[in-house]
Amino acid sequence: MMMPVAGINLSATVHDDGERYSAIVLVNNTERYDLIQPGMVGERIPLDVQNVSVRNDSSELSIKPDRGVLTFPPGNYTIRYDAPITAKTIQFLFTEPANATVLLPHPYRIGNPLLTSMQPSGLVTTWSNNSTTVSWNNVRSVELRYYDEKQEHLLFLFAQFWLIIAVVLLLPFFLSRK
Repeated sequence: MMMPVAGINLSATVHDDGERYSAIVLVNNTERYDLIQPGMVGERIPLDVQNVSVRNDSSELSIKPDRGVLTFPPGNYTIRYDAPITAKTIQFLFTEPANATVLLPHPYRIGNPLLTSMQPSGLVTTWSNNSTTVSWNNVRSVELRYYDEKQEHLLFLFAQFWLIIAVVLLLPFFLSRK
């Protein structure tokens, strides 16, 4: 009996609009792949996928997910799909350790710790075209929250506003302490 596997190698690319991603998953020696995402309390929710294709060494299989589960004859497969991104957060759950890579195109970033979250910590590579790749090895889950330049500008504007308010309110206090 073969145990379900969620992926040996997963590579996801965030689309330019930041609202969807395309994934390519390489699975070996399996008969099942789970297209799932975590719910609010960690439950497994079927992922809303489109453009699903499953291909082995010789042909493409015509398979549709049943409540987030793809089943096929035992073997090695390449699975491709598109899925939505909610709140600029991309998440993956795996039923056994897997390698994952996420490519963020410009203008999306992960450098500011006030605006981003990465669980677990991954290897971050920034390329000359300002795209960013994050890689993880042997993980059971991945969560990556990213932001765009507008969000970072709003954060700095907000911080400057409160700094000015603090100076205006504290300046009379410090001037009166003579």
